[in-house]
Amino acid sequence: LPVLAGRIVGSPETADRFLYDYRKTLADCLALNHYGRFRELCHRHGVLLHTEGGGPCTAVPPMDALRNLGQNDVPMGEFWHSGHWKRDGQNDVGKQTASAAHTYGKRFAAAEAFTSMGPHWEEGPADLKPAADIAFCEGINRCFLHTSTLSPPEAGTPGQEYFAGTHFNANITWWEQASAWLDYLSRCQFLLSEGLPAADVCFYYGDHAPNFAAPKAAGPDLGPGYDYDVCDADVLLRRMRVVDGRIVLPDGVGYRLLALPERKSMPVEVLRKLKALVEAGATVIGPKPARAAGLHGYPESDALVRRLAGELWGPCDGASVTEHRAGKGRIVWGRTPQEVLQADGVGPDFAWAGGGDGTFLDFIHRSLEGTEIYFVANRRDRAEEVACSFRVSGRRPELWDPVTGAIREARAFSQSSGRTEVPLRLAPHGSIFVVFREPIARDAAGAGRRNWRVEGPPHAIAGPWTVRFDPAWGGPEEAVFDELVDWTAHPDLRVRFYSGTATYATTFDLPADLRGGSGRIALDLGDVKTLAEVRLNG
Repeated sequence: LPVLAGRIVGSPETADRFLYDYRKTLADCLALNHYGRFRELCHRHGVLLHTEGGGPCTAVPPMDALRNLGQNDVPMGEFWHSGHWKRDGQNDVGKQTASAAHTYGKRFAAAEAFTSMGPHWEEGPADLKPAADIAFCEGINRCFLHTSTLSPPEAGTPGQEYFAGTHFNANITWWEQASAWLDYLSRCQFLLSEGLPAADVCFYYGDHAPNFAAPKAAGPDLGPGYDYDVCDADVLLRRMRVVDGRIVLPDGVGYRLLALPERKSMPVEVLRKLKALVEAGATVIGPKPARAAGLHGYPESDALVRRLAGELWGPCDGASVTEHRAGKGRIVWGRTPQEVLQADGVGPDFAWAGGGDGTFLDFIHRSLEGTEIYFVANRRDRAEEVACSFRVSGRRPELWDPVTGAIREARAFSQSSGRTEVPLRLAPHGSIFVVFREPIARDAAGAGRRNWRVEGPPHAIAGPWTVRFDPAWGGPEEAVFDELVDWTAHPDLRVRFYSGTATYATTFDLPADLRGGSGRIALDLGDVKTLAEVRLNG
């Protein structure tokens, strides 16, 4: 008890070791006797368990977030469409939740989605899509909409709402047009639940408590274009083995490298498992441990760690010697995972060229029985024309549009050095699935120059427009706009402050130069706010 109150008993080192054991015991109890026991009770009644067992709210007791999440049938986190619970543009627990699903053999990684804390009734699909794409690229593949409030009719419109969350119910103005948005989420979630995640590196996040994984990052240790998972000691000890030099898990997920944290202590059982993995052919990157963790077996445990580490690391000191082979594998210290992968001839799984200053594309990759599925998202609010390069060859690229559901072969692509390059034009915050299925020759190329249409000069539809409003929402029944204008600048206050659905109608003659022929005609609606549904000729 004195140590828990901040007093030193014995020595600072002894007190720290005791605190390690105490916190680790609490974390184990929370994972096994709370989440694990709850799962057992759920299964007894034919119910699956999914909880937000890894934050982002910091728990009072020390906990191992990954192990808590691993007790779930569906690990779950959360993401906000605002800047809350984000760091450097990434969700606090998105990567952690997905990693728990990947390393514990769960198909789904869920999230409480689009949470907010006001302002209210200001979000539409265009505001929410970028947040969804960030989460999808982190590995989330199940969105639980937060929140849908049941509001009684007598509460009127917009009715009663919970104070937190983006509001999803029949009282929002775009409810009748929401199917396109929900279809987008459904298509993304379906494809991102197929097959297995494809990542190059697994970062072991240590055995201490509390222990939380950091947000997704493209930092100096790995760099952009490579993906990774994080794991805890439980996964390392129970689920990892080596097959043909790769670290693999029971369900088939595999990694080229295992990276260790910058910590001087390591439990004896973890070091023994690392030694077995390396001798079986694994590549492990990280510093040499100097002592054991905790008081179990102390001080003999320290001597055992030094002996085992000496055998495994050998002369490798992270400076003059950065690699040591042991058995069929190797230990690397003093080089980053990115440097090791590139030295092994493994380029980024995804890369791009072109665009402009600040171009930022994100991705995630899944593999399914000879099919490679890449989701590519434009993180900027501007259109981008880029040449995207994928670490795949010998299969024809297809473009799957999650907005429309359209599937088409890429007309423009080339292959070289085990990679396929596909030119893409992405709309502001646009996204696309690039799917490789049909086998082709490794020197085959597409017949086209680009994978998007080049549009001719536009023909303006001048109006006038008859605009019908809903008086129940405070608007006039009908108004005539000689030209398209911003409602907030309209002289009629019923239009200026109207918040609801309006229907625009006009007639026009198709210009003579667009009649006949076999070309396609596109209707450009300009800068649409929230949603628009179009009916032509009726």
